[in-house]
Amino acid sequence: GMNGPCWHHAANRAPGMVRQLLPFSRRQTLMPEVLELGDVISDTSTALLRKLIGETVQLEMRHGRDLWLVKADRTQLDQVLLNLAVNAKDAMPDGGQLIISTRNVGEGETRNMRQQGMVPGEYVELAVADTGHGMTPEIMAKTFEPFSSTKEVGKGTGLGLSTVYGIVKQTGGFIFCDSAPGQGTTFRILLPRYVKTEADKAAEQRPAKKEKARDLTGSGRV
Repeated sequence: GMNGPCWHHAANRAPGMVRQLLPFSRRQTLMPEVLELGDVISDTSTALLRKLIGETVQLEMRHGRDLWLVKADRTQLDQVLLNLAVNAKDAMPDGGQLIISTRNVGEGETRNMRQQGMVPGEYVELAVADTGHGMTPEIMAKTFEPFSSTKEVGKGTGLGLSTVYGIVKQTGGFIFCDSAPGQGTTFRILLPRYVKTEADKAAEQRPAKKEKARDLTGSGRV
């Protein structure tokens, strides 16, 4: 009908908007902070995400209980999430469902993922799943290559997946993609669990540190 072109124009605007919002250069310094992923996601993104994915895509959030902490750059995590959401939207031109979930992943589970290059340990997973057209193994193999895009499928911007990969790697994490034509796509990001080190504890209690050190040496000599 008459509003066809307008609708098309609106749909194409979202990826450009993300590009303006989130300039990224590899030289950008990370500003890692200790975060709970559930908080990060509910803060940022929910309103912006809904705007980006439009009305035909239903957004569902599933947060794990008692999520462990991670140490990451909040702005870059937002960028990862928004890039993946835009990709998901592009994979669902006729609408669908975007499911964003978080959970703790124990060491046992990561041991079974060794063949995928995973370093066993405790991680927090952020998964972004869509019910879109999915990818063939050939396209999936190239997903994270710079400048590759899922465009060969005839849809999608392939926006920023190499950037997403770069951010996850810089954060010490891993990213996996499960997809099959007609079966949607799930990106799983695993970020290492953050555990406070002695240095962190000391930094928090810096004013009281001197007396403490003295006490410790004192008791050591007895």
